[in-house]
Amino acid sequence: MKIPDIDRAIGIEVYSTDIEGIEGSIRQSEDQFTVEELLDNVSLDLVKEADDQHEYPLYILRKEGIDTSHAAREAEILTGLKFKTVGLKDAKAITTQYASSVRKERNAGECIVTEHCRLDLVGYTGKPITKGKLAGNRFAIIVTNFIDENVKQKLARFKEAIDAKHIANFYGYQRFGSSRAVTHLVGREIIKRDFRKAVELFLCYPGINNSKETVEIREACKDEANFSKVLEIMPLQMDLERLLLQELIRSNNPLRAIRKLPINIRRLFVQAYQSYLFNKSLSMIVSKGYDTGRARDGDICFCFANNNLIGVNKFNESKSAVIQLPAIPLVGYTFRDNNRFSSVVKKVMEEDNLSKNDFYVKEMQEVSAEGSFRPASLLCNEFSYELNYTLNLQFSLFKGCYATTLLREIMKPSNPIASGF
Repeated sequence: MKIPDIDRAIGIEVYSTDIEGIEGSIRQSEDQFTVEELLDNVSLDLVKEADDQHEYPLYILRKEGIDTSHAAREAEILTGLKFKTVGLKDAKAITTQYASSVRKERNAGECIVTEHCRLDLVGYTGKPITKGKLAGNRFAIIVTNFIDENVKQKLARFKEAIDAKHIANFYGYQRFGSSRAVTHLVGREIIKRDFRKAVELFLCYPGINNSKETVEIREACKDEANFSKVLEIMPLQMDLERLLLQELIRSNNPLRAIRKLPINIRRLFVQAYQSYLFNKSLSMIVSKGYDTGRARDGDICFCFANNNLIGVNKFNESKSAVIQLPAIPLVGYTFRDNNRFSSVVKKVMEEDNLSKNDFYVKEMQEVSAEGSFRPASLLCNEFSYELNYTLNLQFSLFKGCYATTLLREIMKPSNPIASGF
């Protein structure tokens, strides 16, 4: 099966199954792709009314037609609060997620309504929400214009592969900027300490289906003599590019320019590069025939009981009641070559002329990446579907897993971007 160019660009070079895809389209309208964030309520420590131990407001953030970062910014401008979210949701969906204030506020507003989102107060917590409180996401997705030949048989086979944990847990397109897959390229240059190249890539790298205006702006950014003129005509939605240009005009210092970006964006660049290396490694692992759904002695595993993560530990054969998914290292400065998948990861690093020490960035320590582990297989629960004129899919994914990764496997679109990915 032919792998689309956009997949290869983000390190995805294989499919997990040999089942023929159904093609089709997603996100023809925002209401055809809905996402609901799921929290680990057991450890959340939430109360309805603020007290001396619970002074951080927690909201449910509902949004449509805007990404998480810009939705939070809208709410911050309106309220003066500073919000933290644990998941990034893109604009082409209707999403429900959680947002908490990073500052204490015992008399927070019950409801905040902006142009693109609504925040409703849930209660108060003892500290701002962290990624550790996120359990996963529940999805309801409509697929249209699919090939209906043998579709029921194909879906039955896909469900078997999902239940057997045979779908590789690739990072999805959104991690890399979707149609403008540039974030990992910027991250690579930051790791290589070529900050000027990193800035040039973010300003000038073209995307797919860009407007004529955007193409002309990115082309003009290739010449620093144009910066002042470009800044005058640059659309407000290109807010990150504006921050870079303003600092380049002021100081001509690319490192200072990058540091003008929000810290979560700076970190995202490096994390996207880690994700690219992970995808490359996982592609090689799948192509070599590893069973990513079955752990072996010596494996680091994500351990689940009753669909809840209970720890990340070495494989224990005696714990038959626990789902133990083998994990692949995410490259960072603490990377160790002591895992059966490590040799593959090390080979991918060598191909990019990387050392683990490169991920400790002295010039910008806040983006340094320690490294960790990620499940090799996608953990999907409650997968179901209804088949009429459209295909209605419902399922839940463990945190960090991408719905588009599962959809890619089912649909195998020849042109992912045109298909709505």
